[in-house]
Amino acid sequence: MGQILVVDDDADTAEATAQFLRRSGHKVRSVPNGREALAALSEAVPDVAVLDVRMPEMDGITFLEVMRCYLRWEAVPVVLITGYPDDPRLTRAHKLGIKHVFTKAAFELDELSGVIDGLLAGQQGVGSQA
Repeated sequence: MGQILVVDDDADTAEATAQFLRRSGHKVRSVPNGREALAALSEAVPDVAVLDVRMPEMDGITFLEVMRCYLRWEAVPVVLITGYPDDPRLTRAHKLGIKHVFTKAAFELDELSGVIDGLLAGQQGVGSQA
C-alpha cells in the first residue's frame, strides 16, 4: 500500500478520506492547507497526493504549481477533490498533470480508493521495468 497526503481544509472531508484510506491499508498524513502540505512534503514524499482546490493560506492549485517546480516532487500523482467542478483553475491543474478530479458532493470513497490503487499499481509497474 502507499503513502498518501490528504490536503483539505474541510475537517470532515479530510478526516473521512484519511480514515477510509487508512482502513484500505494506506499510510495517510492529513494537513489543512498548501503551506502545511509543503512542510509535509519536505519530511516525506508521498506516493499520491489528494488535494482540495479551494483552501485558505495556499490553495490546491498554487500548491500544485510549487510542487511541480521541484524534481523530487514533480512526478507525484495528484488527485483533486473540489466543491467547485466548474472552477476555471481546473484547466491549469490539468496542464500540471493531475490524474483525476472528484466533485465533493458526487463521489464515493471507493472510487477515490480505486483511482489511488490504480496510480500506485502504475508506479510499481514503472519501477519494475527500470
